[in-house]
Amino acid sequence: MALNMKILMIVMGLEIGGAETHVTELSKELSRRGNEVVVVSSGGVYVPELTDADIRHVCLPTDKRSVGKMFRAYIGLYKLIKHEKFDIVHAHARIPAFLCSIIRKSVKFNFITTAHWVFKTGPLLNVLTNWGERTIAVSDDIKEYLKDNYSVPENHITVTINGIDTEKFAPDNKSTVVIDEFGLNPTAPKAVYVSRIDTDRSAVAFLLVEAMPQICEKHPNLELVIVGGGNDYNRLERKVQKANEKLGRKGIILAGPRIDINNFISCADVFIGVSRAALEAMSAAKPVIIAGNEGNIGLFDSGKLAVGVETNFCCRGCEMPTVSGLYKDVVSVLDKTPAQREEMGNYNRSIIIDMYSVKKMADDCEDAYADLLSIDRVRPYDIMISGYYGYKNTGDDSLLYAIINNLTSEKPKVDITVLSAKPTETGAAYGVRSMHRFNLLKVLRYMRRTKLLISGGGSLLQDVTSTKSLIYYLAVINMAKNAGMKAMVYASGIGPIRGKKNKIRTAKVLNKVDLITLREPESFEELKLLGANHPAITITTDPAFSLRAENDALVDNVFKSEKLDNGKGYFAVCIRQWKEADNGFNTKLAEVCDYINGKYGLTPLFISMQSGTDYNASCNVAKYIKSGYEIIKDCYTAPELIGVISRCKLVIGMRLHSLIYSAVAGVPLFGISYDTKVDSMLLYLGQNHKENVKSIDVSKMKTKIDELMAHHGEISDDIKQTADKMRRKTRTDARCAIKLLDEKIKLSDNS
Repeated sequence: MALNMKILMIVMGLEIGGAETHVTELSKELSRRGNEVVVVSSGGVYVPELTDADIRHVCLPTDKRSVGKMFRAYIGLYKLIKHEKFDIVHAHARIPAFLCSIIRKSVKFNFITTAHWVFKTGPLLNVLTNWGERTIAVSDDIKEYLKDNYSVPENHITVTINGIDTEKFAPDNKSTVVIDEFGLNPTAPKAVYVSRIDTDRSAVAFLLVEAMPQICEKHPNLELVIVGGGNDYNRLERKVQKANEKLGRKGIILAGPRIDINNFISCADVFIGVSRAALEAMSAAKPVIIAGNEGNIGLFDSGKLAVGVETNFCCRGCEMPTVSGLYKDVVSVLDKTPAQREEMGNYNRSIIIDMYSVKKMADDCEDAYADLLSIDRVRPYDIMISGYYGYKNTGDDSLLYAIINNLTSEKPKVDITVLSAKPTETGAAYGVRSMHRFNLLKVLRYMRRTKLLISGGGSLLQDVTSTKSLIYYLAVINMAKNAGMKAMVYASGIGPIRGKKNKIRTAKVLNKVDLITLREPESFEELKLLGANHPAITITTDPAFSLRAENDALVDNVFKSEKLDNGKGYFAVCIRQWKEADNGFNTKLAEVCDYINGKYGLTPLFISMQSGTDYNASCNVAKYIKSGYEIIKDCYTAPELIGVISRCKLVIGMRLHSLIYSAVAGVPLFGISYDTKVDSMLLYLGQNHKENVKSIDVSKMKTKIDELMAHHGEISDDIKQTADKMRRKTRTDARCAIKLLDEKIKLSDNS
């Protein structure tokens, strides 16, 4: 996709390094595609390469933290950006990004950054770090770092790769430059290591030097060539001198910093390194040992591909390299026949061709540019979601998780802001922008720049909890409409609304919204009684039906963490505190639990859907149980809880979402109704086994549970089919929301 743009690349410097090579190769490829590229840096060895490619370079002190140098860089960048009208300004490090963020206060431009590494974090550093309107990460783990440490919205991050020039690093590039320059033995096997020789990068260089005498016992003529320079070079040089004295020959060669890495790789029989250097060696079809200061993947093959991709071939989180491990891997390669080494190299090159070419890197970058250019500058934010979020309620959190997933499935780059009681936690957990639900001045300010409000899901519009909560959610909808937003009530349950004034308020506000979707038919009847008939109304279902159980390994971890026996038979109990509950609720439910245990050999497993309050309610019942029980103590995600429930034979559920999770898992359920929403959902699911919390009849409850267990397989199949139908319906809400959003975008374009 050639966009023919004018692009400003800003990097700290262009000396030897992975990020510097990345910028150089990306700039050259974008220029080849017809874009005008200008690069700003403090200078370095790659400047001539850019100049040879007809790319203009501007030298500014973008690599210095001193106030004077940063001010000079600021003035230079300010003049450049203001006068040359770039379509895209792309910063590749903290200092350039910080300078751009200041300039944007007075000059408007499209601003994007690339995160090449994980940096130190802290309150001051986080404030000073700006990741632009959109961000590119060179690996998935850097993407997670950006989300976790800077709350960068997930949809604002494009993951790319360190693109490799596959012609420059090709198998048939047989250079003798290095052999001639350093007087190497043309017939001797060679190991080549490339890295910066800085204190935080040089560990493997020292380990290889230490391993050389032992390796040379098996391969006496081996030559180890170490390429790179840095602040630890002198210490390494002393180490190499001693090692060569011990070998009795110049078996280890220090080449210093170089930019002709392709020439060194071409003479290697085995390559050692990480990140871009390792990928370049793979492109040249060399056997590669991936090892660095961050960790050790070892000798690369198909079994190491997943961890390589996951860590961007930097080994973050892997076991640390050792002398013995490096010895084993180097010898393993040198022991192989030329044909076997060629086979390894061909596999490595195929990975680069398929996944790590410069073309793919530039494609990813242009996709991110296109997304950045598509932002509506008047209303740059797409959707604001209002609901009961940030209160550690698993049911409501599952709704948010499902709504975000469904929206992003329909429109992957949709920009989402969530109103929450814990915005930092919500933003980090869901990869979205989040702000405090009661910071109404900030909410209003964002509403004026946002296109669509989603109110829901859940039972927000009711006055059983309190009139205050109803008024709050209605006020948010009203504010949105007054701010010029579209508004949608999303997959909600309506009512009960008992107060006369509350009914009038609700109808008045709901008749202003653009669309209402409901999670069950009973809510539609409630709307008709209220007189809310202006907006389009569609009956869909609860978004939580779109969720699925977590994978077995993670569910096993839950069982292990809670010290539960995976081979034991359980039935789940999910209850909450309720002021109008039967006076004997705790003892009666305990009696039912003992009955199920005695007759069916199942142990009650209490699961909390809201942190704290549900756990206390569970304990109040459990203390009367005579036959034994288990209580899950920690909080878990909805997919994890669905996985736990899927391993139970039965669910006794009071919380609405415990019944939904049960249906999703295909587990027969018994409802304890405390609210009309529970009755409505059971009816919608076609299930009629329930008791009212106000009057528990133990005898009837036992009889109904016997019916459930007697037809367990039939009920399980039926509820699975119903849940599948519900899952398909959940897509309707998201499609309706995106349609509203697109309508608002068209209106903005025409105005």
